[in-house]
Amino acid sequence: YYVCAIAQNTAGTRFGTVQSFSTTATPIVTTGSATLVTGTTATLNGTANPRGSAGTGWFRYSSTSPGTCNDTFGTRVSVTGATLGSGTTAVAYSEPITSLAPGVTYYFCALASNAVGITPGALSTFTTPSAPIVTTSAATSLLGAAATYNVSANPNRAAPTGYIRNATTNP
Repeated sequence: YYVCAIAQNTAGTRFGTVQSFSTTATPIVTTGSATLVTGTTATLNGTANPRGSAGTGWFRYSSTSPGTCNDTFGTRVSVTGATLGSGTTAVAYSEPITSLAPGVTYYFCALASNAVGITPGALSTFTTPSAPIVTTSAATSLLGAAATYNVSANPNRAAPTGYIRNATTNP
């Protein structure tokens, strides 16, 4: 905002110097993607512009969708919040979470606050990988000591390692 004083009388009008000031507003928040997702852990990422007022950022997550991001659903991490400073540019922050269940879709969002109030980011999701699904079918092309093994695996969102074991006795 810009402001200046103006005074007027019968002798004329005078203008004071122009002064400017800015008001603060709630932070601008962006929910990032979850990274380093495993069957039981993930790292939540976000950014927030504290808009000139000392800000704090945190996340909320749950396996149940809240519909939209708010500061009451699921679990809050970090309890104390990440310090965002009082600048006017976006600051990245992240928080690792643990004790997740494999094969579950989680809903999460970034939130931030400053002296004016709290702003939620958009709701996002990630799914933890579960154990692979393995299928062993009957061997084919049986010729003497040779056979073709028929197997398949679905890695379920995790980098797989596969191998075949054989023996002359039933394990």
